[in-house]
Amino acid sequence: MKYVLVAMASSLALAGCQPMDSSLAGRWRVQQIAGASLGENVEIWMTFDTAAETVSGFTGCNEFTAPLSTFGESLTIGSVSEGEGECSSIAAATDEQRFLLVLPQVQRRIVRGKSLELLQAASGSETLIRLRREDAAE
Repeated sequence: MKYVLVAMASSLALAGCQPMDSSLAGRWRVQQIAGASLGENVEIWMTFDTAAETVSGFTGCNEFTAPLSTFGESLTIGSVSEGEGECSSIAAATDEQRFLLVLPQVQRRIVRGKSLELLQAASGSETLIRLRREDAAE
């Protein structure tokens, strides 16, 4: 009986020691939302913190943060909390609306080098948000 308990405890300890997902680490700049490029001079970016289970960034008008859940290829983003601020242009306001509209629909991700695609659950579904990893020097 002791050996069974020790074996079960060891298995649970090992399960909790899975390596952190570093493929999302860093800052990602949004390139497209639902297939459309961002407006002129609009910047939207995201930073994923899988250890703290949060995503934060800039919507084009305001800073934001939201809970994050990842497992394998799946990725979900919870309710977004935004800071106070004003949009610098109509293009920024439009892109912010589009970004916040598709964000809750994200259910999976594909990382290819410096490219990240956030998609709905169905395989072959349209890319909701296309991002590019920013280098530390940028």
